[in-house]
Amino acid sequence: MVNSCSGSVCSDQGCGQETCCCPSCCGSSCCRPTCCISSCCRPICCQTTCCRPSCCGSSCCRPSCCGSCCCRPTCCVTSCCRPSCCGSSCCRPSCCGSCCCRPSCCVTSCCRPSCCGSSCCRPSCCGSCCCRPTCCVTSCCRPSCCGSSCCRPSCCGSCCCRPTCCVTSCCRPSCCGSCCCRPTCCKTTCCRPTCCQTTCCQTTCCRPCCVSSCCQPSCC
Repeated sequence: MVNSCSGSVCSDQGCGQETCCCPSCCGSSCCRPTCCISSCCRPICCQTTCCRPSCCGSSCCRPSCCGSCCCRPTCCVTSCCRPSCCGSSCCRPSCCGSCCCRPSCCVTSCCRPSCCGSSCCRPSCCGSCCCRPTCCVTSCCRPSCCGSSCCRPSCCGSCCCRPTCCVTSCCRPSCCGSCCCRPTCCKTTCCRPTCCQTTCCQTTCCRPCCVSSCCQPSCC
């Protein structure tokens, strides 16, 4: 058995011996699978045969290995936070801020405010964190968001014609026929026939309306 890893023993034959899987030989012919499980898990070998799971926990967590085998949690906190890994185990909070704000991750851990401005404005995230103005113009116009920042004109016509929004931006004709026939809206846009039979036929509202659509027997 050869006890030294210098000189001629750093050869194809020498690398088959356990004693030659040592750092001094990794730069030559010992960048091979038989040595990757020991001391050749090092940058000089990561470009070639040591891009393998057994080395991903150490120095092979580098971009050159991400596409092959190192898309794994141990590397996601470092250099493998990249689009090619977002479809697998790097869909995790540590990568959401950099590259994994993408549909494949939005159904899991990237439903977070930092991603709501991009591709996570989708129904699967609306209930958790994306009830925000940047998403209200797209897929988060839904009842679960109407209690917060989606009470805005862009959502009134679809789902936010509801009491929680009638006090703000949904006091508009498109909502008068449903739930916005209420005192807060009667003085503005809901002074119309659809509301005259209900709450807008009141002393405080009847007189302003008498010159318009509520001037009818049922109200006056």
